[in-house]
Amino acid sequence: MKTFHLTLANSLVAFVANNFVWFAVTFWVYLETKSVIATSVMAGVFTLTIAFSGFFLGSLVDRYPKKRVMLLSSFASLVLYAIAGFIFITTPYEVFRDASSVRLWIFIILTLVGAIFGNLRAIALATLVTILVPEDGRDKANGLVGTANGVAFLGASIFSGLAVGYLNMFWVIAIAIVVSLLVIAHLATLTIPDLPKKI
Repeated sequence: MKTFHLTLANSLVAFVANNFVWFAVTFWVYLETKSVIATSVMAGVFTLTIAFSGFFLGSLVDRYPKKRVMLLSSFASLVLYAIAGFIFITTPYEVFRDASSVRLWIFIILTLVGAIFGNLRAIALATLVTILVPEDGRDKANGLVGTANGVAFLGASIFSGLAVGYLNMFWVIAIAIVVSLLVIAHLATLTIPDLPKKI
């Protein structure tokens, strides 16, 4: 159970970081472009991407060891946030105030895909309940997984609003990169068994 709780805590931090980035980008795009259409398109693309990516992400969780999948999730988010950060610091700020800017939408897509990769970890975490938790405690463990998702959603919405209000997108991306690095480093220290493969 200790390994499950440590993995759950690790995932909670990762969930907060990914939701934090996406909420912050959504708030920031509206504040900079004043375009409801832009934020509506972002919401639509986000929802559709989640719906259609589930099949692909689920197949990865089924096919590969859960720890490797969770590391892949955080590493992919880290790389995408780093690229988004590079685009942010190398682009004149005025460009981001134009809702039709190609660079703005590249930045949005990079952060979107980075956040979506967090769902890979969420799928893997749900399967770890069966692997790491004795049968009589799985109902509570599943409840904790759901609670972690809810807390992450609530916490990220608050923190992202504060970050956009008091900082700027550079610091939002920088925070996400640092947190992703810490999450990867901590997860690497955990020993997570996998289900035996069927012959």
